[in-house]
Amino acid sequence: MSLFTLAAYIAIVLISISTLLTLIRFIIGPSLPDRVISLDVFSANLLAVLAIYSVLSEEKAYLNVALIMSLIAFVGTMTFAYYLVQKRHKHQGDDSGYS
Repeated sequence: MSLFTLAAYIAIVLISISTLLTLIRFIIGPSLPDRVISLDVFSANLLAVLAIYSVLSEEKAYLNVALIMSLIAFVGTMTFAYYLVQKRHKHQGDDSGYS
């Protein structure tokens, strides 16, 4: 086992621990923006694990999957952000031109 392989396995373990902590933050909350950010960090952690596994297994197809997952996660985060902005403007009665 090379030093690179050992470092990759250690990185997967540490990122997995980070993923579990992020999942706990998602469950606890307390607000919707906290949950949205934790979901985004959760997806970034999954993408990192998938990329490291792709390098370890020497399979390029996993990188394509990671790319598509990152695009979907980005669109999801932007959708939640747009929803929160619209909700705030509607709640405050702000007619500043956003629709």
